[in-house]
Amino acid sequence: MLPLERSGRRERPAWGGRLFLGAGSILFVGPGGSTERHAHHAVQLVWSLDGELTVTMDAPVRRRAALIPADAPHSFDATGQRVAILFVDPHGAQGVALDRCARADPGAEIAGALSEMGFPTLGLTTDGAVQWCDAAIRTLAAVEERTTLSSISRRAIAYIESTIDGKPQLAEAAHRASVSPTRLTHVFTREVGIPFRRFVLWTRLKHAVAATQG
Repeated sequence: MLPLERSGRRERPAWGGRLFLGAGSILFVGPGGSTERHAHHAVQLVWSLDGELTVTMDAPVRRRAALIPADAPHSFDATGQRVAILFVDPHGAQGVALDRCARADPGAEIAGALSEMGFPTLGLTTDGAVQWCDAAIRTLAAVEERTTLSSISRRAIAYIESTIDGKPQLAEAAHRASVSPTRLTHVFTREVGIPFRRFVLWTRLKHAVAATQG
């Protein structure tokens, strides 16, 4: 992952910058570095503000911005450049669409598609970062904007947040929202963008990151 890379006995320094966590996404903004070949279960967007970076999947290519499919072995080198790196959970509707786009032409230059979007800054608020991530995904994968959360989803999210140190349960969340588990599953996935259990995992990750930064 970004904070620390190890290769044999050599330890690389932590990347400086900021992490923003949303429902099913992580955005890193800051000075770039390099990674060894690896894979992770997320669709990844890498974008350099300062020129081309090197992305290697089957072969190295120079790109301003590129999409990397989930689980695809890759490495990249953005040493000395300001970068935005977006990780998107591949299980939700937005992630599925973005992964499909990435697999259609892995590593293709996509800077042109992003040209009308402002590059994210270190001064973004959390809400601003979430909006930027949604806009980037919509731009690249042509998915619809997420709908406004209903009271059902809001109550489920409040329940998850209040019980995240324990084991949030779908049945109890449905009870709190006054709907059946099946109904909650359908509404929550459509409105939030990822299934209930994946949201619980991302909420735990958000709290863990907040604890390290606070």
